[in-house]
Amino acid sequence: MNMKDKTNRITLRLNDKQFGFIKNSADVLGVSPSEFLRMVVNSTMVISDTKYSGDKGVFNNVRRRDVGRANDETDIDN
Repeated sequence: MNMKDKTNRITLRLNDKQFGFIKNSADVLGVSPSEFLRMVVNSTMVISDTKYSGDKGVFNNVRRRDVGRANDETDIDN
């Protein structure tokens, strides 16, 4: 696998149903679960890109301060 452009890592926890969906979907497409998730991210990026969807991009009306993520304010030690 070409790792040169993949410099960021994300870790997430899934329940059994979520993992089963990811694994089964990846198997059907003949890719790894990681590659399947990259495909999902890439397709979401295209859908939300205003040049493809006009001014109706999925995330265009979301203000950054309204979007909170639990890990944004965590410390490496917690």
